[in-house]
Amino acid sequence: MALLRKSQPVSCSAGCVTVKWLLALLYFVAAAAALVGVYETHIVTSSDGARTLLQFGSTSGSLAIIAFCIAATLWKKQMAGCMGKCEICSSK
Repeated sequence: MALLRKSQPVSCSAGCVTVKWLLALLYFVAAAAALVGVYETHIVTSSDGARTLLQFGSTSGSLAIIAFCIAATLWKKQMAGCMGKCEICSSK
């Protein structure tokens, strides 16, 4: 029956919460910038500006996709840390 009881949540200090949300914001900005990089490397306009072309297979395009995936994963993990239990404060 002890497993069915809800444990008391550990409250984080104001500094810990601020740092966690600041990191989440920075990861979001990095993910947004990486998404712009994906757009810039894959969408190319013609020299006369009349056509929009899709370009795949370039090194810069592949690196932009990798950067976006890493940044989005880090942001998702940080947001999960902001919403869940704090590992740092609960280890004390």
